[in-house]
Amino acid sequence: MSTKRKRTAVEVEARPTKGACTSRPTEMRPEAPVAAPVPLPPTIDGEPPVWANFRSELGDTLPWFRAVQGGIYHKDGLAWGALIDRDSGERSYIDEEVVITRIGGSCSKNANGDLVLVKDQQKEDRLVKCLLNSMEHKVPIGVIIGKHNTVLGKVVPHPYNVMDYFRITNIWFERIGKRTAAKVRYEKLNLQSKSWWADKGSVPPPPLGERDFVSTPNSALCSACSQRSLQVFHEGWMCLEPSCTRFFKLGGLTAPTNLTYHPKFLSYRMVPDPTIKPHHSLIPDLLSTFDEDDASVATSRVAWKGIVCPRCCKCISRKFWNGWKCSDDNTPISAQAQHPCAFEKMPRMPTISLRSVIDTLEIAPQKRAFIPDGRFMIPIVDDYSLAPYRRLVYAIPGVGHITHLMSNRDINDRPNGPDSMFTQLQLAELGLQRFPLTNAVVTGTLTAHFAVNYGSPYKYVAPVNCKGFDEAPEVVLHALGRLQWATEQAVHLAGYAPYPPNEVLVLGYFAEMKIGYHDDGETSLGPTIATLSLGARSTMQIRMKYKYYKGQSNRNVLLENDPVLPGCAFQSQRQALKTEQENGVITQSKYDKQRRELFKSDRSQCEAKPFIKLDLHHGDMVVMHGENLQKYYEHEVIPENKLRFALTARHIKAEYVDTKDTHKGDLSPARHQVYNGI
Repeated sequence: MSTKRKRTAVEVEARPTKGACTSRPTEMRPEAPVAAPVPLPPTIDGEPPVWANFRSELGDTLPWFRAVQGGIYHKDGLAWGALIDRDSGERSYIDEEVVITRIGGSCSKNANGDLVLVKDQQKEDRLVKCLLNSMEHKVPIGVIIGKHNTVLGKVVPHPYNVMDYFRITNIWFERIGKRTAAKVRYEKLNLQSKSWWADKGSVPPPPLGERDFVSTPNSALCSACSQRSLQVFHEGWMCLEPSCTRFFKLGGLTAPTNLTYHPKFLSYRMVPDPTIKPHHSLIPDLLSTFDEDDASVATSRVAWKGIVCPRCCKCISRKFWNGWKCSDDNTPISAQAQHPCAFEKMPRMPTISLRSVIDTLEIAPQKRAFIPDGRFMIPIVDDYSLAPYRRLVYAIPGVGHITHLMSNRDINDRPNGPDSMFTQLQLAELGLQRFPLTNAVVTGTLTAHFAVNYGSPYKYVAPVNCKGFDEAPEVVLHALGRLQWATEQAVHLAGYAPYPPNEVLVLGYFAEMKIGYHDDGETSLGPTIATLSLGARSTMQIRMKYKYYKGQSNRNVLLENDPVLPGCAFQSQRQALKTEQENGVITQSKYDKQRRELFKSDRSQCEAKPFIKLDLHHGDMVVMHGENLQKYYEHEVIPENKLRFALTARHIKAEYVDTKDTHKGDLSPARHQVYNGI
């Protein structure tokens, strides 16, 4: 047998060539290392039955997952849905039929943005109790997996993907670091079908008749507390009762962190129970129950909730006054490219009568009575200056004033008055939309109202479409005429020069929509804001901002310049300290120290209560004047559960308007658009 072998490439390269100097060895360069191929993650077998781009879309569409934050949606003492996304906790696990994850709550983010337990979890904790109740009462849990979850080990197709309904099989406690943590095991309710998140091409599950529903995990009684615990981990049995001295110990020692689940704990399956039925459909079907000819449904609460696209299964929030669009200008470009869908549903919008949104015997009184309420500021009542309006003035010394112009029957039913405006706004093509909130805690959260802006561009809590006055329907210009008159009269009677409004923001509210506490204190605005209310009644409340009420931010950072407003917490003590500091009696450091000690002694004064309350009826106008009013105070508007419009006019300062948009605020009102107060 020949021993001759083929030379390697290195040996051939190292052999001296003819005519080469052989007294010096040839330098050999090592071969560049070849990178090992990175294995691709396994691909999923199918598509989720429902998905969403934003978490807020889930809450708008799925009745079993309305949680704005947190991983568990609970209501009425029961857990209904769970989201497993970026951080599902230590020792999390997901396979085709089982999900093991932590129970949320009792956590805070550390410097790296990771969630860490800050206190022990207990059976009495609200989330734990809700999950225990759902397990006891056999309430299935809808589970959603987010794209940031790495436990599955596969790339899911969308930011949020509905998995399926699961039943809760086990809830137990573990030791995570120095804290006691609660964990939950979910088991897929439908064991007959293959999960869409299973490995592509994997074997389907066996028929139910061939499944093992007899085998159970190992368990044992604890000799210390006499409580029975399952053997959850392969490394050995441990007592899972947090109050026990042997809790989470192996051989008397604290269990290691690198534990693995026991195969029996992962593989056992609960016996199918035909009595376990989900309370809600996994895929809700709103459209089939939506009567387009029923005016009572058109602007009801359900009308502005989300639907599941019948073409691509995406959750669609209602962003448009006239209906739903699967893709729109706010849909991420990457998502549009990956899932282009032109589905839209624009149901008929019956005109809502004024009678249907005002439930008093008469739509408007001849003159509305005002009854003082000792819990709130008492205004000056004036029946003469702006008759036929009743004028209520709330003056805040050194800050500003609020004028409430009460309407009545004679005003409302005039031509182009509030009664006809309410109908005209419904018939006009306004372009009302809901927009994503700029500073929302959860990305994609939409305003709880529909909006469109006319005149000079105005940016408030959300970006909004802005159209010029030349595009405004006649009804908007009539409203502007009224608001301009109200601005001039209210400010002039208070002794100030008015700024003419050059912008109108139109807001539309369906049932149960509202705008929470906010201010209109943008630097681009003039000092006056006037609003016309049409349709259902609403309540407007004004309160002091948190930081001025307490003299410190919500992160306990003291205000450098504390104004000590009337009605603030510890007003007399804070004013005395401020006077001493200004007069040099105490140092700045002592001033700060004593202010901090005020709230340490009494933490009950946390938030300012409303001190002005306005009951706004159809046709009423409110004028707020004073930059400090928006600086120190905030307001909210809570409509009744019926259709309402609010049109607000402001003055946008010229230096804050882009030159290309200056023409939008130009207006030369026609004679019939000018309002004279009657």
